[in-house]
Amino acid sequence: MSERPPRPRQTTPRPPTPDNRGGAIRERLRRDPFLFILCLAALAFVTWAFALTWWVTGGVLPLALALASLAPAIFLFYLRDA
Repeated sequence: MSERPPRPRQTTPRPPTPDNRGGAIRERLRRDPFLFILCLAALAFVTWAFALTWWVTGGVLPLALALASLAPAIFLFYLRDA
């Protein structure tokens, strides 16, 4: 009987290391569209709630919070696309 030649081992992708947390979150957002949409929907709900509160009460604070809650959504797109 002849011996078979050894097969090369296939490398599997390793999960990101804990010391590179920003890269791990970025990769997770890139690979998991459900997580990205879930985060975006939560931020949209918070923005909508503050905007509606501003519309009803006319206060300056809810308007400022509604506008400030847009920054994390923009940052979320930056994390995913960078």
